[in-house]
Amino acid sequence: MFGISNFYKEQISGLFMVFLIGAAFLMPLILIGALLFVFWLIMLIDSITRKFKDGSQKIVWVLVNILLGFLGALIYYFAVFIRDKGRSIKWLWWSLLIVFLVWAIFVAFFFSRLFG
Repeated sequence: MFGISNFYKEQISGLFMVFLIGAAFLMPLILIGALLFVFWLIMLIDSITRKFKDGSQKIVWVLVNILLGFLGALIYYFAVFIRDKGRSIKWLWWSLLIVFLVWAIFVAFFFSRLFG
């Protein structure tokens, strides 16, 4: 008699489902965005601290990283960073892969429970 009616239970469960669907798609994007920001920051710091043969190269690469953001960091990674055999950021690529795989498993499980 004093409990929550079925109408309100359905409304609450519907809102909860919307929240879960939003979380299923938003949280991995936030994690991937954070990892990409860390990648950009590593490339920016490397371009600032690296000793280039010419002083103007440092200015160009720092400006490329700052003005182009992630795209500039990606260009710097393939043009300069990857050639240095002593440095590695494999942990970042593995982290991105793990985040993506966990997200894909979570979404597949969630939708199989939702529609199955």
